[in-house]
Amino acid sequence: MTSMRRNKAIRGVVGARGARGFSLIELMISLILGLLVVAAAGGLFLSNQRIYASTETLNRIQENSRVSFEIMSRDLREAGGIPCGASATIVNLLTSRNTAWWTQFDNGMLGYEGNVAAPGTTTGTAAAQRVTGTDAVDVQLANENQASVTQQLLPVNAITMGSVTGFAANDIVVACNTSRAYIFQISGISGNDLQHATGGSAPGNCVSWLVPDEPAGCTTTPTTGSCLLVPTGTAPDVKCVPSSDAPALVAKVVTVRWYVGNNARGGRSLYRVRLTSTDATGTPSQLEQPVEVAEGVNNMQLQYRSNGSTAYVDAGTGVANWRQVNAVRLTLTVDGTAGGMTGRNIQGTDGNVLTRQLTHVVAVRNREGVL
Repeated sequence: MTSMRRNKAIRGVVGARGARGFSLIELMISLILGLLVVAAAGGLFLSNQRIYASTETLNRIQENSRVSFEIMSRDLREAGGIPCGASATIVNLLTSRNTAWWTQFDNGMLGYEGNVAAPGTTTGTAAAQRVTGTDAVDVQLANENQASVTQQLLPVNAITMGSVTGFAANDIVVACNTSRAYIFQISGISGNDLQHATGGSAPGNCVSWLVPDEPAGCTTTPTTGSCLLVPTGTAPDVKCVPSSDAPALVAKVVTVRWYVGNNARGGRSLYRVRLTSTDATGTPSQLEQPVEVAEGVNNMQLQYRSNGSTAYVDAGTGVANWRQVNAVRLTLTVDGTAGGMTGRNIQGTDGNVLTRQLTHVVAVRNREGVL
């Protein structure tokens, strides 16, 4: 009996010990260990998130830089380009040639330093306005609405086209063969004939003749000129000096401007805008809506190299003749853009927004002396 009581007592003590659970110290140790595990996991998650955000931001910078360089390079490579090839001598017949930015096709391009105004583009803080201190450049090329010439038998005659679709009065065009490329304003269209008389809307034509060289003044009446296309088998008139039976083409002149502007999201972007026409005084009041090409472009600096030189110089101090520019060096400063990320997600370890400066050189295809 005594033995049985002793065994029951022992079982009671053991059962009480097994039912009492964790002590306070054991619970606190367990909580601390759990918090350490959660903190380690959270730190790892935040670290991975920052790495992902930084990588994504750098990818955005690289993508925006690639888009900027690729699209802008397409225009710069073709600066001054004509459909008849680079061998043709360019003759500008416009009255205000080389005095206004929209009539300088024979220059091919025109650069603006950061402190120089670009006519037709406002510098300011509103959306699509140019950012002060950033360079800009105009590029002229003849690559739109290219059409074939069927004949021109006298230098003063209208140019007969296979089709005049897409052309309109006051359009500035390039009419060219392998010998000459004439820049003039269409004064009117009659049937399939493009007329090039003097007068009319600005800038207007200096002379109505297609003369072999740029006229010194607009009051002298030429006695000889160029006939753009005399069909094979037809004897050229004595006034046609020179004349050509080679294929001839007409294309509309396109002028585009590249600049850094403010975007509608509080940042900066690279913009491209195109001149479509001028008003009665020749002012570039009719510009297409600026197109935002790439966001995050905070600054653009441009330098130019001319034939016979190895140095790249600024537009305002070193370019004496824009016809001689054969390469452009673009330097873009591109910032990380927010997109779906904000704050520290687009910042580097120094707390500043991730930024990269990249340089790209573009050779102008239509200029001699390009290496």
